[in-house]
Amino acid sequence: MSKHSARRHHLGLGIGYMLAATVFLAAADSLGKWLTTGYPIVQVAWIRSLFGMALIGGFALATGRGAQLFTARPGWHLFRSVLSTYMILCIFYGLKHITLAEFTALVFSAPFMIALISPRFLGEHVPAQAWLAIAIGFAGVLLIARPVPGHFHLAHLTTLTLAASVAVISASGRILSTTETALALNFYLYPFNVLASAYWALGAWVPPSGRDWLLFAALGITATAAVGVFIQALRHARPAAIAPFDYVRLIWICLLGYFIWAEIPPPLTWAGIALIAVSGIYLVSHGSTLPELGTEAAEDESPRSRLR
Repeated sequence: MSKHSARRHHLGLGIGYMLAATVFLAAADSLGKWLTTGYPIVQVAWIRSLFGMALIGGFALATGRGAQLFTARPGWHLFRSVLSTYMILCIFYGLKHITLAEFTALVFSAPFMIALISPRFLGEHVPAQAWLAIAIGFAGVLLIARPVPGHFHLAHLTTLTLAASVAVISASGRILSTTETALALNFYLYPFNVLASAYWALGAWVPPSGRDWLLFAALGITATAAVGVFIQALRHARPAAIAPFDYVRLIWICLLGYFIWAEIPPPLTWAGIALIAVSGIYLVSHGSTLPELGTEAAEDESPRSRLR
């Protein structure tokens, strides 16, 4: 049986893993939003990065894969780590200031950004019909962000730059996946933030309660577990076959936003979410690049099979 046939045979398992990843990601975003109401954003981002680095590094050492953290391309990893620091800060800034549904929908504009940079940076052709989907998606972005008084917030803009940063991280991950292990690609996203943000995080430190330390731990675990489960999904099915199921995350996000924060998106926001979801599903299910790191590494059975 060929490699691709084996993946099709496990399509149901791949879909199951992807749906589990949506639950973990929705939980991580909700925990992040909750924690930013009582703690400085830089502190939440710093603790998140510290947990992420510790969990991935600990996993590598505990499973005898410490050698996979070795890299011969430190310059690339430094660039990705600096960009990751900006991304993590944008994540928590967006979660703090706009609704969960708006934040998640804007992050889902990442496939549009990737399609825009693919021709130049990855040498990949974007079909003509994909440009129409991209235009429709950005129309949805405008409906959600709506630069009008009383609605638009700087967090809408930073979340869009977050989506653009995801595109760059994704493109660089695809380039590096030919020589770097998946563990290295993910581990080195965090060190710069842990070192560079420590001064501001500790300077603005608000001592967490025992309960909140558990929430911080849960944030690190759910965000990291989401990536691990996502990788398993890619090992059992083609990315284009399972990526559309990532949009199920919008359901969990809307439910959590409603029951925890009483967030009810207005009709224009729902329309924007629908446009982004439809156009995004079209892009990822018709051969467009996925907004994830090192997809190729996750698809094979080599040591590069990766562990957000």
